[in-house]
Amino acid sequence: MIQKIRAYDENRPECEVRIPTYKRPETLRRTIESLQQQTYPFWKAVILDNSSEQEAKSIVTAANDDRIIYQPHPKNIGGAKNIDLSLQPKSMLGCKYACALEDDNYLYPASIEENIETLKRENVSILLRNQEIRTDSKDGIPKATGDTTRGQWFKKGTYSPFDLYAMIFFCEGLSNGGLFWDTETIKTNFTLGDFYVQDGWYQEIFRSLRVTEPIFFDPRVGSVYTILEDYKSASRGSNLPALFSTHPRYNRMAQAILRLLIKVYGEEIIERAKAIAAGNEENLRTLEYQLLNAIYTKYPFQYVSMPERVLLIFKHSVRNFYSGNSFEEALKSLTHLESMKKTSSM
Repeated sequence: MIQKIRAYDENRPECEVRIPTYKRPETLRRTIESLQQQTYPFWKAVILDNSSEQEAKSIVTAANDDRIIYQPHPKNIGGAKNIDLSLQPKSMLGCKYACALEDDNYLYPASIEENIETLKRENVSILLRNQEIRTDSKDGIPKATGDTTRGQWFKKGTYSPFDLYAMIFFCEGLSNGGLFWDTETIKTNFTLGDFYVQDGWYQEIFRSLRVTEPIFFDPRVGSVYTILEDYKSASRGSNLPALFSTHPRYNRMAQAILRLLIKVYGEEIIERAKAIAAGNEENLRTLEYQLLNAIYTKYPFQYVSMPERVLLIFKHSVRNFYSGNSFEEALKSLTHLESMKKTSSM
């Protein structure tokens, strides 16, 4: 167990930063340096090292900062579980605020200070912050992509759980690295427990479906999310050749999730998704493809032609027939299906 540590100053409550790491000492060094450069100095960090070789230990020692606690796991618990541990809602170190910061990502200097100010100003317990996407190349110099993690879909403001569920037609909803919360007032449990998948896309979707309270989205970038330079966005890490790989947005699990949402909310969630996409042709097209993925045809399609619709309905129907309801029980358990409908009026 990690021993709880008393805050330095009750008027300047501490923020705890959970850093899951595995065999990436050089990027971990960069992550820690971004913490040490924060304009808000009242933070503590716990390094959750998943490597038996403990490469991170020397990096923590070199940082020479008593705000950083090194916590190696006795054995490798898997990347997904290590991230899950870093996202537990209640405090691990006795701090009022918390966030997860993976070892290949890093914060902008004013990030923590801005996040605390935003939670107070907007009177919410959960903040979703936008992140800049950069590539990590072999030369070690991150390169800007011009993209952000959530700027394409979210606008500044407060989102109900129902709004967040509707976002799943377009993206994952929450992003792990963009989350910042008040450990004393949060009601949502982000953790997935024994039910988890390796793909980060689905981890974030499932966490989105567990949200039970309003969140605030801040479009300002507060941190950098890095991806590999040769990362294939279409395959999302699939072991299949790029020609045959399928983005998680359109595969069997996505189909089960979308069908569940439509089953629970019906046309209400489709109308909300349509409102989110309004004025954006790319998002409207994505919505139509997702409705076809869910085998939903009661919609005035405009962007997908009739021949393509027929082909996609056939393809998705066959997939649904063979996969059946294999995901339904797991989804019910994970997302608290019986309570989901209640959140739509929030």
